[in-house]
Amino acid sequence: MIARILNNKKFVFVLVFVFYSITGFSQFYNKEVVADIKVEDKGEFLTFSATAENITATDYNLRYEFSLIKKDPSDNSSRTNQGNRFFLEGFKKEILSSTTVNKSEEGTITVLLLIYDQEDKPIGKDRIELVNDLESIKEVIAEEKVNAPVSNEEAKPEDGFKINGLVIENTMTKVGRDFFRNFYSEFYNKEIVSPKNIEIDEIPGRGRVTRISVKIGQQVLISFFARPNKDYLKQMAAVSIQRTIAYIQQLEKQGNNFKYY
Repeated sequence: MIARILNNKKFVFVLVFVFYSITGFSQFYNKEVVADIKVEDKGEFLTFSATAENITATDYNLRYEFSLIKKDPSDNSSRTNQGNRFFLEGFKKEILSSTTVNKSEEGTITVLLLIYDQEDKPIGKDRIELVNDLESIKEVIAEEKVNAPVSNEEAKPEDGFKINGLVIENTMTKVGRDFFRNFYSEFYNKEIVSPKNIEIDEIPGRGRVTRISVKIGQQVLISFFARPNKDYLKQMAAVSIQRTIAYIQQLEKQGNNFKYY
């Protein structure tokens, strides 16, 4: 009897140790690079998009695995995997891959995204599991909307309306307009949501040269002399987008002192 009790205690200790090891390890996901699966309802189809967001200033060499597992009512399963290595700059968000599922298919669907660091250790993880029926689909899409980050200004809509910040163009030359188009294209493709208006201003500089600045609210994020060079304007638009994302994340963290992140 004593031997059984001791063995049981050892067994319980092992279970507790394993439990805390697993939960402790899981807490390290999505700390530097956030894995996120976006769900979009496109009528007859569902589109799942794998995204990675670097929430630090450090650049990373990474690898991702994006898996779709389908199981029909007869318990027959199929799995498709996508994966590749990629480079993610600081404060940058990328769409890695996407996959589409027909709503008419019966059974369960599991979508898994894993992101690995340069040493092949998992640092980002997201998972969606649903039964392919209308109610389950509605629940997943509704949950995604609820879990989307909300700024303090968005959380206090006036008269029932909620308006995100706009990108406002105040340019005066073709060079300024070209920069604005490059900036807005990046802004749109990365699905950036700003709690405040973003202004692209162009003012006269030295001689015929103008100065372009990007600001959120009253905070100037970057200011530079314009050049009629396509590659230079694209490069400055990319740098401006990185600083915009970093500042928006800073605003969110300041707001999170009073709520969650």
